Amino acid sequence: MKKETLDKLVARIDRMGKADVQSLLLRLAAEKGLFQEVFESLRDGLILFDEKGKAFFANRAAAKIFDKSVQYLLNLSFETLVGKTCTLAQLSESKLAISRDLQVNYPEERHYNFYMAPIGDPSSGYLVLIHDDTESQRRREENADAERFNAVAFLAAGVAHEIGNPLNSLGLHLQLISRKVKALGGKEREMLEPLLETAHAETKRLDTILKQFLQAVRPTEVQRSPVDLNEVIRQTLDVLAPEIAARGVEMRVQWNEQLPLVDGDATQLAQVFYNLIRNAYQSIANPAEGGVFIQTDFTDADLRVNVCDSGSGISHEVLGSIYEPFRTTKEKGNGLGLLIVRRIVKDHGGSMSIASSPGQGTTVTVLLPRADRVQRLLPNG
Repeated sequence: MKKETLDKLVARIDRMGKADVQSLLLRLAAEKGLFQEVFESLRDGLILFDEKGKAFFANRAAAKIFDKSVQYLLNLSFETLVGKTCTLAQLSESKLAISRDLQVNYPEERHYNFYMAPIGDPSSGYLVLIHDDTESQRRREENADAERFNAVAFLAAGVAHEIGNPLNSLGLHLQLISRKVKALGGKEREMLEPLLETAHAETKRLDTILKQFLQAVRPTEVQRSPVDLNEVIRQTLDVLAPEIAARGVEMRVQWNEQLPLVDGDATQLAQVFYNLIRNAYQSIANPAEGGVFIQTDFTDADLRVNVCDSGSGISHEVLGSIYEPFRTTKEKGNGLGLLIVRRIVKDHGGSMSIASSPGQGTTVTVLLPRADRVQRLLPNG
């Protein structure tokens, strides 16, 4: 019912009969009920405000987004409800719709879009629509990652040829020079041999970086077979045992011996946990202050492996770009390890997350789909 019509009815209500008033009230109640049902069926959060910025309606979707009751939301100010992205004065003065994006990091990272607009003229009030944009944001980030990987892979094909061949030639010539130097005697040999050793070492390091870079971006086929993830991690720990012992780092493992199998490539998965465990104990400067904790577990759908350390941690700035090539917190690292790890995990249909704070250590969680995952169907009717 239009506002003008309602104003005319209010002005004449004292001259209306009892039956007419009753009919009018029933019609208004029906219209209000219809609109409320429509508002409650919206997937987006909806909050309505009067001209003074006092909330008088919030739907169930809004309550779910804020994780509060509807009554609790109605007692909050306009600025608080819109995350301080806009003030009521700004919205009133603009007389136009305003859209703002807001990122929430606790208790989990979520992305919301707030659409704020006057309802008719400012004296009628205002509405706020809250859209959860988290999934769309995740898809945009995944598309950006894919585009970045394609660009890097294209570049890698050229880099491998342009750098690999001269690097091999350089290594061969260094070997020839080494033979000549060994034929020398006295101080000349003593002076040249350390220089050649350094050149050899740097050449090998460049070759390793190039191979790791290609491995990180080159598509590889997963040779799938049933894999015992506990056994993969045990074998990885055996390989790393001498270095762990030399560093004096305490290593604790909580095995779930009922862990289901993973349909994956054992060699590639071993590379995942080799990198993660090695990163974990290398981040610990003082072994007396803590160690590394590994935990395996599972749900109906996934296997979960947590690799936790009490090391130096990672700042929020670095954490935001931790998967970028050559981004590293290590003095002698090349920043390709986590790039390789994430690619392998994604190739296996899994996911990984990193939680860290400076001085508080780091926890890396790897989720992999179990081989016997059961597809749950909705019941009929």
